[in-house]
Amino acid sequence: MNAAERLAELHGAMDRIRAALERDEIESIPPMMDAYDRAVREFCTLDGAAALQEGVRLLHDRQQETIAAMRDRQERLLGLMRQQRQASRAMHAYAGSGAE
Repeated sequence: MNAAERLAELHGAMDRIRAALERDEIESIPPMMDAYDRAVREFCTLDGAAALQEGVRLLHDRQQETIAAMRDRQERLLGLMRQQRQASRAMHAYAGSGAE
């Protein structure tokens, strides 16, 4: 497989990672990211990879956008977790005060 074909496969892999994130299939993402990372490392060693600068730049941009989406998702989940903890504390405080 030549470098251009491998780069196209990397774009496809990034599409699948982003789609999994958008479908909330969080548990499937880590193995996909591991495989993607290995594939990028292999791509970088291929003859002709350096000549595909525009495609590599586009892939890098897409990767950064996906990472930003993952961080946004993480922040939203952390916010929900904080709200849940506050609600639990309030419930326990209310229950512990003897109020009925």
